[in-house]
Amino acid sequence: MITYKILILDFGENSSTDMKNLLRKHGYEVVQRSIEDSYIENILKEMPHIVLINCFSDDKKTIKVCNVLKKDEYTRRIPIITTINSHNIEQKKKCISLGIDDYITYPLEEEDFILRIKNQTKLIEVQRQLTMCQNALEESLDMVEKQKNELEINLSLASKIQEALIPKSLGNIPNCSFTWTYQPSGRVGGDIFDVFMLDDDHLGLYMIDVMGHGVASSMLAVTLSETLILDVDRGSPLKRKINYPPYYEIISPLEVVNYLNKRFPFVKYNHYFTIFYMVLNIKTGVMKYVRAGHPTPLLVKDTGKIIELDAYGTPVGFEFSEGYEEKTVYFDSGDSLIIYTDGLMEVKDEAGNPIEYEGIVNYIQRETDFVNGHLTMELNKLVRSQSSLKDDLSILEMRWIKFI
Repeated sequence: MITYKILILDFGENSSTDMKNLLRKHGYEVVQRSIEDSYIENILKEMPHIVLINCFSDDKKTIKVCNVLKKDEYTRRIPIITTINSHNIEQKKKCISLGIDDYITYPLEEEDFILRIKNQTKLIEVQRQLTMCQNALEESLDMVEKQKNELEINLSLASKIQEALIPKSLGNIPNCSFTWTYQPSGRVGGDIFDVFMLDDDHLGLYMIDVMGHGVASSMLAVTLSETLILDVDRGSPLKRKINYPPYYEIISPLEVVNYLNKRFPFVKYNHYFTIFYMVLNIKTGVMKYVRAGHPTPLLVKDTGKIIELDAYGTPVGFEFSEGYEEKTVYFDSGDSLIIYTDGLMEVKDEAGNPIEYEGIVNYIQRETDFVNGHLTMELNKLVRSQSSLKDDLSILEMRWIKFI
């Protein structure tokens, strides 16, 4: 409990005994000083909660003292109560004009006097609490700013790590050419894809879209990228050792997705993801794939015909009783495969409407007239024209032309 300290500044002509006795009776600490030229120093020395000026006899000096106290940087917030003659209206008006916090009249009435003191102590307590809150708020804001700066640094680092996992060049894969777009909706995102050679004859390709976007989705996407490695000695889910030549076997897309479904259950990670995973024989054009809840990839034949790769499958992470479906398709020389995440369907057209699946097909259909051009060229232009994206977005286009 706070013991409030009250400083009585007395002109020396009137006794302040009654005030002191009443204040001490009610538990206040009381200090009395005479008003001198050094009253500012007196107040700073005593550091009272309230200044009580006994100003009956010298009105001019009271005005001067109150003016100085209210203008001084260190004393202006200390409440000032003056004693005045109960019948002197002019004194009351001057008190108000000087910004004095309250006044009391003589003869003293104990109940009224103590009530006015208590009112000031309540205001002091409110101000103290407010100051504490302001200080705490400033400290919190400083901490938030530091955390924000740290988060920005970490997000920049996470963004660089994630971008490093996106292929930079795919020009060394026989019979195949690629073009792609990767655009997170924020600093980091939940999309990830990669293309790699499983052996001399087989290409592996996956595209993943983790639920949501942001840091949590990005972390799972990076984890998945690290999981889908080709290091057989580390237990790659894509290849495994066997005891006879060629001493390894390529794991089927169906088995890969079943493994991921058990390895990344929703109950553990609170996230699910869609994936398209394929294995292509780059010499024969035979491709096996699984589509686990992923938007329908499009196989665009060299003739311009568009075929939907519609193998059934739910997102990875939900252990449904019905399994995934693995399908096989055959590439002819000049055929193209277009894979994308569902953020592409939310891209807006010139009219401001989401293009959705039908819009993607229409854009690609129009591009089939340009035999030598990329089928996703106009889609990429549309993506770049967006002021912002609602979701992470990836587009990968692969063309297979048989040379060997």
